[in-house]
Amino acid sequence: MRRKNITQVNIWPGFVDAITTLLLVFVFLLAIFMISQTFLTQSISGKDAALQSLKTQLQKLDADLDKNLGKNKKLSELIAALNQQIEILNLEKTNLQTDLLDKESLNKKYQLNTESLEKKIAALFEELGIEKLNLKSEKKISQKLNLEMSELNNTIQQLNNKLSELDQALSLSLVDVETKDTEIENLKVKLDVALKEKIGELSEYRSEFFGRLKEILKNQKEINIVGDRFVLQSEILFKSGSAEIGKKGKAKLSEISTLLKSITKKIPSKINWIIQVEGHTDNVPISNNEYPSNWELSVARAIAVARIMIDNDIEPKRINVAGYGEFRPLVKNEDEKSRNKNRRIELKLTQP
Repeated sequence: MRRKNITQVNIWPGFVDAITTLLLVFVFLLAIFMISQTFLTQSISGKDAALQSLKTQLQKLDADLDKNLGKNKKLSELIAALNQQIEILNLEKTNLQTDLLDKESLNKKYQLNTESLEKKIAALFEELGIEKLNLKSEKKISQKLNLEMSELNNTIQQLNNKLSELDQALSLSLVDVETKDTEIENLKVKLDVALKEKIGELSEYRSEFFGRLKEILKNQKEINIVGDRFVLQSEILFKSGSAEIGKKGKAKLSEISTLLKSITKKIPSKINWIIQVEGHTDNVPISNNEYPSNWELSVARAIAVARIMIDNDIEPKRINVAGYGEFRPLVKNEDEKSRNKNRRIELKLTQP
């Protein structure tokens, strides 16, 4: 009985110490976890703020990029329009230079030889200068030798006569110049009359051509005659943005070519004539690989019409092609109806 009491051990204080130690470790770990959690939360919040700032900057950059793209497009359109205007001005400049050369050539034929006249005048002035020197010499001689006054007066009279002759020669030269100017003006008047007569040579054949066209095409609204021009709306010939002629358009052009051949056979061989084929578009911009602008499209359409006419036995030398894009509208491009009128092909029987 006594031995049994001696072997019994009290473990409770050790157990309490162990539990206390574990609890302290757990509290320490929990504190570390909470501190880590706090730092991690702050770090994540900073990352979110930085990410939001980056998103805002990206949105701003996208908006600036869209704005710059719009500005670049406007600048490209403006540059294209300016290039077209420069081409028009270059064409007008070439025409003016040609007219100027023609007029200068005409003036050279009838102008006085001014160089020869200037030489004659210079010679007369030189002679006059010599005579003046002689007068001075004679005055000196008369003073020295006491010559009679009558001789001196005769010398002065001779000089005056020569001066009168010089004045008369100059007056005659001025009269000749005025006469030549009058002749040039008369020639200009005659040239204008001749041009008007030349233009009028085709008037009767043009009237017959348009009269028969009106009779044939009187019920077709898409085909009109405006002044001295025959106008076909583009819709009966081409699809939108295309220069390829459909079957219906080819049939119309074949009919017109046949009529044109029957009229032009009556035109005398001395009268030079051509068919002016002009392409026109509306002001809606076009830009693709085939046609960078309306100008190229209008030219391509005019060429396509000319080829159909050549296929129908109209001589190529009798056809002149031009494209004006949107720059010669019939009416203002205010709505779809007006733009339809401006999309057209014009034919004109005229002279080069």
